[in-house]
Amino acid sequence: MALEDTHTKISELWISYKDDPERPLTAILTLNTTAHTVGALGVGYEVQKVYPEYSVAVASAILTIAILLLSEILPKTIGALYWRRLTVPSATVLRILIIALWPIVRPIEILRSLLPAAQSETMTRTELAVLADIAEETHVIDEDEETVIQNLLRLREIMVSDVMTPRVVMTTVSQQESVSDVLERMPIMIYGRMPLIGESIDDVRGMVLRNEILRRAAVDDHSSSMESISRQVFHCRHDDSVDKALDVLLENKVQLLIVNDDFGGTVGLITMEDVIETLLGVEIVDESDQEAIDNGFHHEDMRALAKQRYEDSESE
Repeated sequence: MALEDTHTKISELWISYKDDPERPLTAILTLNTTAHTVGALGVGYEVQKVYPEYSVAVASAILTIAILLLSEILPKTIGALYWRRLTVPSATVLRILIIALWPIVRPIEILRSLLPAAQSETMTRTELAVLADIAEETHVIDEDEETVIQNLLRLREIMVSDVMTPRVVMTTVSQQESVSDVLERMPIMIYGRMPLIGESIDDVRGMVLRNEILRRAAVDDHSSSMESISRQVFHCRHDDSVDKALDVLLENKVQLLIVNDDFGGTVGLITMEDVIETLLGVEIVDESDQEAIDNGFHHEDMRALAKQRYEDSESE
């Protein structure tokens, strides 16, 4: 149960401490420093009066060990182990401490407000990745959840060219082709979306849906051209990040982007499935992929083959 449901006022106190952490920290440090300093002076003075010979050195050593154990290590260890139980009483103690030391805390706050504020990130991406790793190691989250978080943080570092389908293995339709032409050439259409090309593959003019082709065929409309049933297609660059490609996909509510090089030529395509695979860290295998696997082809091998063909075409 949340703290705000059981202890409303305590919850409000902790929210105020979170919004302005310098105030409770100033009070704690003021009391801590004062206690250590005054305590050391007082103990040293009293010991010097009772045991004048070598007393200061011995008293300093004993006091240092006592302060280290009793006011540093032990309280912090207890706080780390029993922080849930101490949430309510510690909030009240902090409130009393701030009020009692207000004549000291307030001038320090005024002085601090006159200094330029340091601009620093609350948490960096690296720290967030480390936290996810720690959470997985301590079984707070599952391994696959940690993988998704890590991949999400790296999404802006992965280039579209690393996950796209290269042009040499793209399945396309020509704008001059009719429904009957496409069905004759591809009796079984594996892909749900196919780029529409003009004179060459570098001239991508749109996108055609498999469902639209089958719908036209179902009503005996075999003469319609691919151009007449095409839809708008969107583009991205090969050196764009997968994160940027995802933004384009979501913004335009589409599932496919044509990938262009520096000169506007087509180098491949990227789909929402490619982005999700990158995010999850696994290959998504649908029914058509499974059929190919059953025939002896592995999904990873097909990806590798496509990439190899693309690299070979680039080197020629």
